[in-house]
Amino acid sequence: MQQAVAGQSNALTYDVVNLGTGVAIISGVVTGYLRARDGVNAGKWWNYVNNTWSNTEVSAGSLVYFGGAAWRFSVIAAAWVGGVTYDFYAKESNNLAVVYSEQVVTWSPPTTGKGGSGWTYTLTSSETGLPIADAEVWATTDLVGNNVICWDYTDTNGQVIFYIPSGTYYVWRRKVGYRFDNPDTEVV
Repeated sequence: MQQAVAGQSNALTYDVVNLGTGVAIISGVVTGYLRARDGVNAGKWWNYVNNTWSNTEVSAGSLVYFGGAAWRFSVIAAAWVGGVTYDFYAKESNNLAVVYSEQVVTWSPPTTGKGGSGWTYTLTSSETGLPIADAEVWATTDLVGNNVICWDYTDTNGQVIFYIPSGTYYVWRRKVGYRFDNPDTEVV
């Protein structure tokens, strides 16, 4: 499952591998598709050319190779509505990709603590001790990860700043090429 913030552009990442061999595809054309599961646009696909919803399957844009098996693309703010769940999938031009659907859930960032000093979370490699940049990090209020309250990518220092009230949170991390023991329990 991936997360998207309602009302802003969001980058999605998708692993593309050869159906027969399981080997990562690192070149070619990979097209992404975004379909609303519920809400006012339920059952429709996001059309990036017209920036509208379509009743028939249409591309949400092309993905860019990101590393390993990962490909990434951004979907503009207009597509994302808070509380709506989406299906995200991709197809490779030679039909070599594993086509499966991944859920994307939207959430709205909390207003509590905006403008305050924030809480900094630092992500480093357990092997090298070096910061891990451009990793996806999000926090939930529940151990199973359903109630996402904040989300961002780490900076070059492996850090994200979350503006959240004091309490216990469960921090989830994801980046291609790394394995994390999720969630990490943190007290703010």
